[in-house]
Amino acid sequence: MAVDLHLHTHHSDGTWSPTQLVARAIELKLSHIALTDHDTMAGVEEAQECAAGRLQVIPAIEINTVWQGENQQFQDVHILGYYLDKNSWQLQQLLCRQQEARRKLVFATVERLAELKFGLTIEMVEQCAGLGSIGRPHITQAIVNCGGAKDVVEAYERYMVPASPYYVRRESVNPVEAIEAINQAGGVASLAHPGRVEQSKDLILMLKHCGLRALEAYHRRHSLQTVRRNIRFAHDNGLAVTGGSDCHGPLAEYSATVGSISVPLDVVTKLLDLCNR
Repeated sequence: MAVDLHLHTHHSDGTWSPTQLVARAIELKLSHIALTDHDTMAGVEEAQECAAGRLQVIPAIEINTVWQGENQQFQDVHILGYYLDKNSWQLQQLLCRQQEARRKLVFATVERLAELKFGLTIEMVEQCAGLGSIGRPHITQAIVNCGGAKDVVEAYERYMVPASPYYVRRESVNPVEAIEAINQAGGVASLAHPGRVEQSKDLILMLKHCGLRALEAYHRRHSLQTVRRNIRFAHDNGLAVTGGSDCHGPLAEYSATVGSISVPLDVVTKLLDLCNR
């Protein structure tokens, strides 16, 4: 049986509803999935009801944090949380802060882009977001919709990168705060898509000291060599491993990737062991 512990729905920046995602996972005969929408757990209950025991839906999340390193540069760090009590007061408070930071980013970005006069409005971005945690993917789609770029890739590269004069840095929580909230909610915190751990090992070890308990070794964009290197690093440093496809549903440029990478079932077993300690 296969598992996929990194999946998004239209409650953040995916295209499928939780019901559609679960239906596809059942078709693929997955045994466990985790909805890891950005900064929200709004889709978990629907997914669990749709699954109806045909597969296990782990209550999870991906928290988009920002870390300021010793060189004073800001770095996006995504923290996954598994087996969470969504009613945890500390987690709810943190997610309220995240949603407010997202709204501020959107308003500030639209304000900066107004000088380009291609007609972008807050309402256009909100329409693209729908039920989702509003953010940069919805800004870029709205830019395309009103003729400000030919596609979302161009929109992102022109307006959403730090080098752009229209870039706005999101005032997100930091990864230590996210890890603390996940632990308070009874869950397990894992660093999302670390790439080659050599590039961020000091940060990983610092976060382990603050309560990080796992590393996302398996990921659709990790080569086999990178997966093996990350598993070895996690083992050597007392961290569990997690993994998933990081599926956002079917998009114009590619099909849905749910279940597209091999993640062993014992990943789930070890996460449960950590929750019970």
